[in-house]
Amino acid sequence: MEQRDVYFFDRPGAGNTVRVIRAVGSRVREGGISKIIVASETGRLALEVKKDLPKETIVCVTFDPETRRAYEKPDLLKEELTAKGIVAVDTVKEPLDRELKLRNWWERKNVDIPGEAADLFWMTLICVGGHGLRTAVEIVFMAVEAGAVKVGERVIAVAGTAWGADSAIVMRATRFEDAVGELPQSRMKIEEILAMPKKTEWSGYG
Repeated sequence: MEQRDVYFFDRPGAGNTVRVIRAVGSRVREGGISKIIVASETGRLALEVKKDLPKETIVCVTFDPETRRAYEKPDLLKEELTAKGIVAVDTVKEPLDRELKLRNWWERKNVDIPGEAADLFWMTLICVGGHGLRTAVEIVFMAVEAGAVKVGERVIAVAGTAWGADSAIVMRATRFEDAVGELPQSRMKIEEILAMPKKTEWSGYG
């Protein structure tokens, strides 16, 4: 059995960033973590994590160029990230609207769920832990797809609601297509929650 402190914030948002990084640092010092995956539009959050944890391997997952242009997102601080030894994943599209293979355990068969219906997977994660937790899971899939993280690695994923960080999890890295698929050993597993908000901000999500 393991016992540790977990941060549960009264509300989501960037105001929780310092405490999230503190929780991540505490968990890293316990060992068993290969990389820290950070969701960051510009790279600033990844740089902030690196400043507090300079010896750790940081992977910054951000928008691909097409998405960045389409949504008029600010430029990525790629030179600064590279100078600090942070790996930038900026070529992989978010795995939204993508078909998902679901293992129907009761019927013992596989079901191919089209992209529109597969978005229920993401909505479920939001209902459980908020946008930050959903994004934390998402960036692990993206880091694996980019080759920045290997399947089976135990990583910490950090994300937030809009800006900054309000969520951090420990997760066994897997591919999106295997997340709820046929093979139990390949399915996603959130092993630990280090920080998350108790409330969810639904603005823009109906």
